[in-house]
Amino acid sequence: MQKLILIFFVLTINVAFSQSYFEGKTLYCKSENPKAIQLFNTGIETLYLNKTLDKKYLKMTSEAFFGAYKMDSTFCDALFFTGYTLRLLNDENALACYYLADSLANNRSLEFKINLAGEALRYGNEISTKIARRKYNEIIKYFPESPEGYFGFAITSPIYGDVEQGLENIDLAIEKYNQKNIPLKDDVVFIKGILLALNKRYEEGLENLEKSYSSYKKEDNFKIHYALCLLKVSELKNDAKMKQKAVKMYDKIDNKAEIPKEVAELLKF
Repeated sequence: MQKLILIFFVLTINVAFSQSYFEGKTLYCKSENPKAIQLFNTGIETLYLNKTLDKKYLKMTSEAFFGAYKMDSTFCDALFFTGYTLRLLNDENALACYYLADSLANNRSLEFKINLAGEALRYGNEISTKIARRKYNEIIKYFPESPEGYFGFAITSPIYGDVEQGLENIDLAIEKYNQKNIPLKDDVVFIKGILLALNKRYEEGLENLEKSYSSYKKEDNFKIHYALCLLKVSELKNDAKMKQKAVKMYDKIDNKAEIPKEVAELLKF
């Protein structure tokens, strides 16, 4: 697995909630146990009130949510919020809670799948990354109008080498964002730039990377693919000045040993 790429993906993860779900107003596995519901509501209230995310109170909140789940083992929402509070505590058990909650929800919750996939990427090993890819595919299948499944597929495609499909999926994500009137963030433009570069569409890649320059210019992933696009476009246009710019960008890469082999082979000055 390409460590450098995975580190970047962790930075782009979108942890998603609908506002009504975050407030506990929408439940996917509503419990019939009054005590479980009461404990769950206590967790929601304390989570909402803990605006500074004080770890002591987060721990108490996670215990309230998990207590609700123990009272009713079908209560997927309680288990999901256990995972959410554990993630805020950087507790590695968050992933297991997210996974079980998503399983209990039987493909009814977009929020569960997005947050599970994001946490799986953050966890950062081969098995968890496979879980993330599987969940992004499930989002595409069960929630085809959401851009997040297509975006998630795209950001993981350099890891699995299916960059042509990745480019198709980032375009679908952009289409869905536009349909929902959601402004495109720089991370979407950046990912498209990387995928264009990996598909050897260097001029288009350069255009997208330049649009995201201000946000990502310090990231090695940006420097690598920007240098690649500059170099290849300079060769196409016989532009010595652009080639020199590519060399300077390449020299700024901090971890050259982490450059993917297939990209390193193209960065020949």
